[in-house]
Amino acid sequence: MSLTTPVIRDEDHVFPGENWFFYWKTSASLWEGKLRALGGVKKVYIPINWSFHSETGDQYDFASEKPESDIARLCEAVHSVGKTPVILFPLSPCPFLPNGGVPTLLARVQSYDFDGKLVSVIDHENVIHKMYSFFDTRVFRAYSKFVQSFGEYLSSSGINADVVGLECGLSSDVGFVSYFDDNSSVYQEGFSKFIQSEYEGALPSVQEERRLHKKFKETIFSIYREQLELHCSAYWEGAIKVSFLGGAPVDFFRRVHGQDSIIKYAHDIFECLSMDVAASSILLPAKYTGGILEKMLDSFVTKSFMENTLSDVNLDEQGSANFRLKKYFEIYDIDHEVYAEALGWADLSLWDYLQRSYTWCYSDLGAKRFVYDEERDYDKVLFFHGLSVDNKVFRDILKAFMSGAKIILNRSGLSSELLKRLEAFFIENNLNVEKVNFHTLVFNVSLGDGRLVVFEGDKLADLEFKKAGQFWEKLLSTFDLNHIQVNNDPDLYAIWSMRNTGHGELSYSEVRRISLFNPTSYKKSLRFSTPKEFKLLKIIDETQVTCDHGPSEISVQFLPGGSVSFDFGVLS
Repeated sequence: MSLTTPVIRDEDHVFPGENWFFYWKTSASLWEGKLRALGGVKKVYIPINWSFHSETGDQYDFASEKPESDIARLCEAVHSVGKTPVILFPLSPCPFLPNGGVPTLLARVQSYDFDGKLVSVIDHENVIHKMYSFFDTRVFRAYSKFVQSFGEYLSSSGINADVVGLECGLSSDVGFVSYFDDNSSVYQEGFSKFIQSEYEGALPSVQEERRLHKKFKETIFSIYREQLELHCSAYWEGAIKVSFLGGAPVDFFRRVHGQDSIIKYAHDIFECLSMDVAASSILLPAKYTGGILEKMLDSFVTKSFMENTLSDVNLDEQGSANFRLKKYFEIYDIDHEVYAEALGWADLSLWDYLQRSYTWCYSDLGAKRFVYDEERDYDKVLFFHGLSVDNKVFRDILKAFMSGAKIILNRSGLSSELLKRLEAFFIENNLNVEKVNFHTLVFNVSLGDGRLVVFEGDKLADLEFKKAGQFWEKLLSTFDLNHIQVNNDPDLYAIWSMRNTGHGELSYSEVRRISLFNPTSYKKSLRFSTPKEFKLLKIIDETQVTCDHGPSEISVQFLPGGSVSFDFGVLS
């Protein structure tokens, strides 16, 4: 630990991380020079500071008073240095802005979380920002007018830039939590009116009330999004979720007491990516935003996730240059907001097993609904929980299976009607059902390239941790995944990514990269075997490491903060 206070450079204020540009933090006359000095960057992300353009909430400044409010001039400056501007327009309170970005005169009702605590965060300058509720009707009316004014400004000024909706949030035990969420008095008043319009007669059950809470939040959020999309339609490129490292309540208290954890921040980066959420370091002080965290974010967020997510080109058409995270599994879980007491995948030790054996090689889709797409190549193993399967999802699961998808279905929670329909499907299609009893009864069905595994998941919940791991290991070993398991120290990070092959690589099906990081302050070592299908192509980005490799084994010695990547050609 350094005994000196890090010197905060002007660039740290203007470019707080991940190519975000805080235009209100510096003079407009300096924009072009600062942007030109930002090397190795394709896109510059410009978050709109609502309160900077409107102190009252009903009058708007776009270059009429402050030159720094001239977004058109800023976008021209970005283009002039050979970069592409992307405008990030908030769909929620922003933790890096005073009042969450809400103009001062509108900041009247502070947001509360569902534990009854006020929502506040600490930014990279150690300033505390309170979040204010977007469920306040005064905030919504002013937001609608601001969006309309901004859309008119875009058109009249001829700005050449995409507009992307920005939903800010944090990473928690139950997944991504948006700063849009609220439990303040104005939220409760709005929810009471909503529940009266949606639910007549007797009071809803606890589970039904949870479902209505979720529906209410989604309804109000969709109204904000529709306003933005309507008034910026010519520039609209969808919305993204961004989780801010250091933005969770537990991080607030660690920051206050000087107990930040770089290991936790590293974990949060990849947990976010598994949920298709971008991570951002712009709340973190300067001492954390360099070094290994910066390398992780640059490699996997700025130059990979953000580029791929906001690209007009299909991933499969991007050529061989773009690496993206390697995913073997897509996992649809229960809705923890609604089924708080039910057994999800975590209770069945699935996440623990995957984190040990297929580190971050999965997409955690949470309560997202599965929709069958006949154009899609189903090359991943799909996990479904019975509680989240209704008639529509059930039909789509069977369509995917018949199209060659590999599916694992936990029948616990599946309705009796759907269980009967599943049995009828097997009989009507004359499918051979293999039965295996290993800790629980497992049914295995194949049809062409498709495979459907059905099991009673709740019976795994009472198993010892080791036995549950054995179940998942035996089950997943029956799928041809062609993966190198790196059983590393839990404090070391092993991240797999892949790209399409290029010229001179036609003998390979794909190129895979394993990136290894040691975010600790200790020396570490790692050794793993490489099967014959994996041909080492090159070693790159060696920092504070010593590598040794033979025909079938690689070993790495890490100093604190060390990292390295290995590229393999995977034989067809």
